[in-house]
Amino acid sequence: MKTGRTHSLTDSMKRLMAAVWVLLGIVLLGSCSEEGIEVDEVNKQTIFVYMPWSGSANDEGLYSCFLANLDSIEAAIKNKGGLDKSRLVVFLSESSSSSKLYEVVYDKHQGLSHKMLKEYSGHDYTTTEGMTRIFNDVQGVAYALNYALIAGGHGTGWTGVNDWQDYPNRMPRRASKVFPAKAATMNDLPYPRTRFYGSVTSKDFSIDITQLSEAIRQAGMHMQYILFDDCYMANVEVAYELRDVTNFLLASTSEVFDEGMPYAKMWTYLATPTPNYSSAVSAFKSYLDNYKAPEGSSPFSVDPTGTLAAIDCRQMDNLAAVMRQVNEHYTLDEALLLDLQVLDGFDDPIFYDMGHYVENLCTDPYLLEKFEAQLTKTVVSKTATSRLYSHIYRIPKFIEVNTFSGLTISDPSYNAVIQESKKQTAWWKATHP
Repeated sequence: MKTGRTHSLTDSMKRLMAAVWVLLGIVLLGSCSEEGIEVDEVNKQTIFVYMPWSGSANDEGLYSCFLANLDSIEAAIKNKGGLDKSRLVVFLSESSSSSKLYEVVYDKHQGLSHKMLKEYSGHDYTTTEGMTRIFNDVQGVAYALNYALIAGGHGTGWTGVNDWQDYPNRMPRRASKVFPAKAATMNDLPYPRTRFYGSVTSKDFSIDITQLSEAIRQAGMHMQYILFDDCYMANVEVAYELRDVTNFLLASTSEVFDEGMPYAKMWTYLATPTPNYSSAVSAFKSYLDNYKAPEGSSPFSVDPTGTLAAIDCRQMDNLAAVMRQVNEHYTLDEALLLDLQVLDGFDDPIFYDMGHYVENLCTDPYLLEKFEAQLTKTVVSKTATSRLYSHIYRIPKFIEVNTFSGLTISDPSYNAVIQESKKQTAWWKATHP
């Protein structure tokens, strides 16, 4: 009797729910037919270019470089004949205390123009709360099915503002177009700057990667991709931190020349509801391979160097799971540390090539194969020049690239700056027993 009554009630409930769903379907069909929503008119993608102040109260940082980057983007839009079902919103700091938000609009008859959206004072764009408000402002004026973020500035990877008591001290000069006939010392040579330069100027304008990820999370503005036009941002620690707020990460494992990314070449692959990350990475490499320096320029400007990787952050949990297995069984022999591929210019390296590190760490062929297969799924495209340039200190370094996996890791680093903080990253906690 008890069982039979239960079946009877269940059948009645099923019939009632079926009737409700049918009625709801009729109502929705009627509503759609009356209002006639045009799916094609919905904004498919909003690209948000975020260029906060990168200097100090007395130093413009990368401001002039940002203006050149924006000019390059706008030239690409003109060449393309529009934004192709995308919208472009820019946040630009014009001084240490003044910023603006505007939309780049293109009309085939009137050309390109800027639509001012909002002005900001102060620099709370370095805080989680301030960035959250800005992200909400972007959504308010350019709601889209998909969002993408291009962030310009100086980069020190996953490391936090408070990790650094004193950045490496150096005062590199901006590259000159004419190489001097005589140079008294190496310090007198006009070496080009990178986007690590200036992060030493003032911590007041620094942003931790954890703050950025939390701001995106609070704004509910999940990204198709985040492109960092900064040094040292293609770290496994950064990618893991961002895994819940973006599908893809495009970034460099190493230093980026202060001119930044070649947007005129890359834009067409990024400004679309279906970005082509591999083509964007190839365009970056093509730009470097075919770069022609102005006549009479410094020999250190002739052959630009760089790296770029496209990382599928949706694969980061899987990568962490395999890495935890490796760490449960193996510890790196310190004798091998000097042989690891370094991808930074610090005297005490912080950023090591991840693939090469695990190759030397793990001696189990099956587990290593498992890791490498997952790494291939995670790094969908990558490129690097045969050597890299670093200008952290007064005299630059050149780093030979013998192997390149597209991601760096700081686990093996003995740099005193990060010995404690690396153990506080979400990546370390997820991958170490």
